[in-house]
Amino acid sequence: MASVRSIFKILLCLLLAMVLASVGLYVYFGWKVEERFAGRLWSIPSYVFSDSLILYQGQKLDPDMLVKMLEMRLYRPAGRTFRAPGEYIVGRNRVEVWFREFSFPGKELPGGKVVFSFSKGTLEEIRSNDGKPYVYYELEPVELARLYGSERECRILVSLSSVPDYLKNAVIAVEDRRFYSHGGVDLVGILRALWVDIKAGRIVQGGSTITQQLVKNYFLEPERTIKRKLLEALIAVIIETKFTKDQILEMYLNEIYMGQRGGVAIHGMGEAARYYFGRNVEDLTLAEAATLAGMIKAPNYYNPHEHPERARLRRNTVLQIMFELGMISEEEFRKASAEPVSAFRIHQPVKRAPYFVDTVMEQLKELYPPKVLEKEGLVIYTSLLPEMEVQAEFSVRKVLQDLEKRKRAGEDQRTLQAVLVAVQPKTGAIRALVGGRDYATSTYNRVLYAKRQPGSAIKPFVYVTALHEGWTAASWLEDEPLSLSVGGRVWSPQNYDRRFRGRVMLRDALEQSLNVPTVRLAMTVGLDRVIDMLRRFGFKSSIEAYPSLALGAFEVTPLELAAAYTAFANEGDRPFLVSIKEVFDSEGNRQQRKHVEWSEVISPEEAFLITSILEGVVQRGTARGLKAMGIDFPCAGKTGTTSDYRDSWFVGYTTDLVVLAWIGYDDNKPTGLSGASGAMKIWAHFMKEISPFLNPQPFYPPNGVVGVEICEASGAAATPYCPSTRWDFFIRGTEPSISCPLHKPASELPLWER
Repeated sequence: MASVRSIFKILLCLLLAMVLASVGLYVYFGWKVEERFAGRLWSIPSYVFSDSLILYQGQKLDPDMLVKMLEMRLYRPAGRTFRAPGEYIVGRNRVEVWFREFSFPGKELPGGKVVFSFSKGTLEEIRSNDGKPYVYYELEPVELARLYGSERECRILVSLSSVPDYLKNAVIAVEDRRFYSHGGVDLVGILRALWVDIKAGRIVQGGSTITQQLVKNYFLEPERTIKRKLLEALIAVIIETKFTKDQILEMYLNEIYMGQRGGVAIHGMGEAARYYFGRNVEDLTLAEAATLAGMIKAPNYYNPHEHPERARLRRNTVLQIMFELGMISEEEFRKASAEPVSAFRIHQPVKRAPYFVDTVMEQLKELYPPKVLEKEGLVIYTSLLPEMEVQAEFSVRKVLQDLEKRKRAGEDQRTLQAVLVAVQPKTGAIRALVGGRDYATSTYNRVLYAKRQPGSAIKPFVYVTALHEGWTAASWLEDEPLSLSVGGRVWSPQNYDRRFRGRVMLRDALEQSLNVPTVRLAMTVGLDRVIDMLRRFGFKSSIEAYPSLALGAFEVTPLELAAAYTAFANEGDRPFLVSIKEVFDSEGNRQQRKHVEWSEVISPEEAFLITSILEGVVQRGTARGLKAMGIDFPCAGKTGTTSDYRDSWFVGYTTDLVVLAWIGYDDNKPTGLSGASGAMKIWAHFMKEISPFLNPQPFYPPNGVVGVEICEASGAAATPYCPSTRWDFFIRGTEPSISCPLHKPASELPLWER
């Protein structure tokens, strides 16, 4: 009897120990589960988006252009049997688009059908599906890059409410059909899978529930041991006691591995829907949902891009199971099974606009630590207009290739480099930025870091200094031989054609880019005053007070020069350049916002006078070749060529865009290209290609400017007797106060001049 009691006590103690151990394990792992799920569930990379694009009635646009915009945003032609968000149809002078909803922190754009009608190369009308007219329509931003951490995982988080029933049912049918009835571990499912495997003589089905798969992916190492399986089952049961079934399913749908995009792992159904089918998850069709559910078993093996037939057979297996379980009707099963696998292969680089994205990254690193950028799902909206960026990259490549084709055999066969940067002068928004001809071969961002001599492109800043000091466009400058002692040596500047014109007006000297009058002007105004003006325009480079600075004999970066020219196009105000517009966290809270800011550099009157002269550069001066290149809209600009043709520059602008182009060699060797024969060609090619996004207006004089007809021989107010006159602009109060003394009526002339 005593021995029975002893055994009973031992068993009771063992049972108590087991209960205590179980409670301890439950408490410990329950705490671990709560701790893990209380924090950030996933490492989510930051998204970098472009600016959105506004389309409006009357815009110069045709159906082909709109289709390219849609394809850039991962839209595709619609199928024959149905229409779904993310698709379009091109008809006669019209494009019908089924827009996806764009829903990211900080920006919401509605979906729905929109019809665009065209006539003679113009967007004539925009209407919704119910006939409602739109004056304009906003196209969604383009994803430029994601800033991955060491895990290199990409996912778009989805809520269960946005997941269509088709997809939820497909996943449950093929992965865990008793999901809503078991407690985390499905003994019935395990026995059924074991029986199927025994009959097949191989492993055909797994017994893991959705909850166990979540545990395996989220908590445990991928090792095949009994200990791991027991832990998997234990934690699955604990999770089931702490979360609802819908919460568990939502976590699973966001965590599950769904294949590879290059070196980046695709996780979750939101990312998979976008990558494989170009859709938001809520827009998936039954066939697409079944395809994704079928991929869970072996994502790369059933990849519909690489193995469409395998994917089709697996999809139909999923559809068959759904039909047998009563989740879909026979009609739905028949139609979905007959559909081809319509996976949408995305030819999307991991990083679009790479030089621009690098520029954005440099700024972000000053605002956030790397872990925040890589793991906390920030959403960064930038100033880039992707349509402009694509054309900028194309123009750089195309013109450089054309220039290099013209090289003769035996000539220097090195690779030319080029940059292009486009800035909105009213806001400072950088709309396009190309830091080299090919990012794959050189990531060096020449827009930001290349220090090059600007040559004649700096001359407008010398002339605006003179205007600021009271000179006018009709002031006279001497174009005679000049010798100066500089550093113990004699320096004699020459004009590009090595000719001297005697006496020239200030306007003509800048329009024709004459060196000698420019140096004389800088010396007369004062080199220190010129340097002060350059500083006001934002130049930070080292500038010595030598006469050659008037010809650009110092170094600047292309971005410095482009930023300075924005003041001419913006009535004398230089905006601070903007590449990042807004930053939001994953909860939609605004972290950063860049407001439009600027500094007043010169007066609107002075800015207009320089612009008027630079219009003359395009019409009559060193950039007059633009007309033959197809540039027929109001614009102003300045060529720049440095000694021995080492640098070729052109900076030109309209009322709504400043664009700088540069060509040169990285080792600073001569290119043989002037500003007009090199960089200006890139500028012209780019401006023609982006004409749908420009609305150039004439440059109108401000109230403080007056127009006066002057005599070209004297520069004074013209009389009826002056044989050659022209209109010119003056700041009010500086216009000629006397009439031309050279040309008078015969009665007033001396006898020997009659």
